[in-house]
Amino acid sequence: MLPEFRQLEERDPALMGRITQLIARLLRDQFIHRKDHGSARLLETLYRPVAVTLLRDFFDVAGYRLVVRENEGWAGILPDLERISAPRMRIDETIVLLVLRRLWEESVHNGEIEDGGSVLLTLNEAYAAYEDVVSRGRRAAMPAVQFRDVVRSVERRAIVQLGAVEDDDMELTIRPIVTLAAGDEFLVHLEQLLQATDLDEEPTAEIDEQGENSPVQGAEVHG
Repeated sequence: MLPEFRQLEERDPALMGRITQLIARLLRDQFIHRKDHGSARLLETLYRPVAVTLLRDFFDVAGYRLVVRENEGWAGILPDLERISAPRMRIDETIVLLVLRRLWEESVHNGEIEDGGSVLLTLNEAYAAYEDVVSRGRRAAMPAVQFRDVVRSVERRAIVQLGAVEDDDMELTIRPIVTLAAGDEFLVHLEQLLQATDLDEEPTAEIDEQGENSPVQGAEVHG
């Protein structure tokens, strides 16, 4: 154990326990949001100066940058691409993420913004937008059920939140985290991804998670 963590454990074992939970959660999901189950208390811990300093230094050693947007109610870690390789995702998952980012940006541009910079749509609206985007390329669109499953995987990273099923649809909250999860570089390569087919492309695409600030700014801490 690093000396700083050992000293904190001796001084405040309860706080050290919550910091351990924070590290595990960020390593697993990359992002946490205050409206997700169990996250509010973890974020309260993260906002403490001693915690944010320890976590910033810990993730810096691992090659990640800690980002905290207190005003928007979330935090996450982003890879330092000069030091470590970017994560990889399947092309279909990447396209869905980019469609979600585009929907978020369009809603913000139209002034349709909710608390903390989130936007509210429905899953069916997102799927219609996905079908429209994919129709311009060579890839076949995923069935609606598979699209929903991909969105659920994005939800596990706190990028979106799905509501209850109602009339064969679900509320879909897209959070400003999406601007970092799907960086500007990916928007440039979207057409490239759309032209790829399952037969002539590798099934993964690099994630450039260095996208910059969303319109709603909060307290930000960088490693």
